[in-house]
Amino acid sequence: MRSFSRASLVVAASAALIGSIALPASAADTTATVEVPVGSLSISAPVGADLTTITPGGSASATLSGVQVTDTRAGEAGWAAQVVLSNFVGATPSNVIPATLATYAPAAAVPTGTVTVEGTTQTDLSTAKTVQAATAVTGNNSAIWNADLSVAAPADALADVYTATLTHSVL
Repeated sequence: MRSFSRASLVVAASAALIGSIALPASAADTTATVEVPVGSLSISAPVGADLTTITPGGSASATLSGVQVTDTRAGEAGWAAQVVLSNFVGATPSNVIPATLATYAPAAAVPTGTVTVEGTTQTDLSTAKTVQAATAVTGNNSAIWNADLSVAAPADALADVYTATLTHSVL
């Protein structure tokens, strides 16, 4: 009977030793957090555009290189890039080529991140018009494109140097 008691004692001691190794005497949990902050939505565009010389009844154009939208909002909201153009006003302020005679033709955008960007040619730039629209957005993204800006001169346009302001915005 002694051998049975010794065997039982060895089995019981082994089980106690294995159980104490497998289970900690105590435990403590630490909650770890990380934040993905909300960023911003911005647009950049060339500072200037020199359109070619124009004759009355003709047209002039320039290529705008590197218009870019950067979206670091880390969300799923799309965005729309818009343009609006002031009238071309001559050095003599009564000489005007209206913005209604202008066209903005964006090339296909090159996107980065998860986003689908589609461009649309717009005429009559006297009011804000969407020229690129982003959909199917997930997280941070950007898009860059070139565009052609053109204007037609009325047949009765007078000799002058005309200046206008093209404003790019993103919403």
